[in-house]
Amino acid sequence: MTTSAQVVAAYFAGVMAGDATAVADLFTDDATLHNAAGTLSGNDAIRRMYEQGLAGARMTPSPGPLVIDGDTVAVEIDLEVDGAAVRLGDFFTIRSGRIQRLSIYSLTPSGGRLLEKVGVDPQDHNPGDS
Repeated sequence: MTTSAQVVAAYFAGVMAGDATAVADLFTDDATLHNAAGTLSGNDAIRRMYEQGLAGARMTPSPGPLVIDGDTVAVEIDLEVDGAAVRLGDFFTIRSGRIQRLSIYSLTPSGGRLLEKVGVDPQDHNPGDS
């Protein structure tokens, strides 16, 4: 059995490796991801977001201690993106060893601007929308 902590560790390892497939494979088919850019519904939309976001930037997350309550995990992250630092708060809901829901909150204004650029499904987002 995969623990919530193991799923979250695999998520951050995939982000650090720039492996969009590994990250997306951690999400359930009907997962939701909420961030400053809006809500993504379903694994396909989440996969496209990570393919775009991880292809365009080198992301190095430094997660703090995990706060775990059953299938819910909260963590503050210092994230370096192409040399710029942002602070985020991630809230995961894990079901059967996969991410059912992820909410990403920016704790800095620069983090919110970053998510508006990379935290979108490119299939549903037009550059003029921002």
